[in-house]
Amino acid sequence: MNVFISAPLFDLDGTVSLTKVSPDGLAGFERRNNRIATLDGGAAIPDFGYSEADRTFDIRWSARSKSAVDTVRRLAMSYSRLIISTEEGCYLGAPGPFNLSNGEAQFQILVEKRLDQ
Repeated sequence: MNVFISAPLFDLDGTVSLTKVSPDGLAGFERRNNRIATLDGGAAIPDFGYSEADRTFDIRWSARSKSAVDTVRRLAMSYSRLIISTEEGCYLGAPGPFNLSNGEAQFQILVEKRLDQ
């Protein structure tokens, strides 16, 4: 799967295209609900629906390209928000942890909102 990461403002080196990204960390989501135990032994489960803002993208890719890894690191350090484009859509999100080990790069994005709807 391809993932594009872009700076939210004009930046000459502000876009990177990641190929062969593992799709595992991109499809998950949660609903806004929780379970509260009641005194009668049951449970109350208030459900406030689904929001794109509850998603976290865990982007993992083979770190063969040093320039791609360096660009992602620089973007994550320089901007409080990044634009992430996947096959599913285009999102605005906050950079989370970045990790590089055993030839694999891992980068999290805390989704704030979907931009293409």
